[in-house]
Amino acid sequence: MAVKKVANGWKVDIRPEGVYGKRIRKTFPTKRQAEQWQIDQKAKANAGEWSPPNKDRRKLSDLVNTWYDLHGHTLKDCDNRLRSLTALVNRLGDPIAKNFTGEDFLEYRRFRLTQKHEHRDKLVEPNTVNHEHAYLFAVFSKLIKIKNWKLDNPLKGLSKLTIDEPALVYLEQDEIRALLASLKESKNPNVLVISKICLSTGARWGEAESLQAQQVKQGKIHFIKTKNSKSRAVPISDELSKEIIAGRPRFGRLFPGTSKQAFRLAVERSGINLPDGQMTHVLRHTFASHYMINDGNILKLKDILGHKTLSMTIRYAKLAPKHLADAVTRNPLATL
Repeated sequence: MAVKKVANGWKVDIRPEGVYGKRIRKTFPTKRQAEQWQIDQKAKANAGEWSPPNKDRRKLSDLVNTWYDLHGHTLKDCDNRLRSLTALVNRLGDPIAKNFTGEDFLEYRRFRLTQKHEHRDKLVEPNTVNHEHAYLFAVFSKLIKIKNWKLDNPLKGLSKLTIDEPALVYLEQDEIRALLASLKESKNPNVLVISKICLSTGARWGEAESLQAQQVKQGKIHFIKTKNSKSRAVPISDELSKEIIAGRPRFGRLFPGTSKQAFRLAVERSGINLPDGQMTHVLRHTFASHYMINDGNILKLKDILGHKTLSMTIRYAKLAPKHLADAVTRNPLATL
């Protein structure tokens, strides 16, 4: 083992596993750094932890493309996921993947939160950065699982940003009446019935708008190819069932084209103010909220909405009339 002075610093030339082991050489700016690295490598070899230097020179973009080719393309949102990852990698400067560290991501995150959103005149939200964190973490995790990446996940152990739970936005009865009245004025032939489907079943807008005629049968709407791939059947009234099929094809898609813009215009005419990102999704929230307000069962609501875990549904529990009702009678003032 040796540490020698060279033109650009101090060079370590060692065989950590002995004279017949693999030879590695590395140069450091100072003698102290070189000697410390030599000591560390020898200690690892003695403990049986030493492994040869990784020669993988792939960049982050290469890993993303490999992940997409092997796995990412199977995801429902594969195109959007790839676009997000590609933009993230470009913002990071597309470094050599093995040199990318958790500290690099934390520096990126700090800077990212000071930037304005690409499509809105507002700062990037913590939730957006958390999604980027999750997406990149998933790339490394999947490649490690299939043995395509032999190092650790650089984001392992990093916590996501803590985000305050947003207010639960839903429509009150008078707002529902105003919205339905506005929807009736629309020239779009489908927007009213699509909205009623969402309000009656808790369906996502895309699930309702893409319905096929064969999915409406026996007093139920059968939702398939959903966001989380979980199929479900939700009962509907005879009145709504007749309204859905009236004048529409007996096979194939019931509501051709898109009705989102017509819905947006109806909301504007009704005078209802909704937060960003809640335009059509407010119908799903409204169904779930009124279901619990009317003393519905939280476990049944989970199945109706098609949630995989109860934690996704539990936010609506607070709207149940008996939820925490004991606080009124069991507080210290009530028992004086």
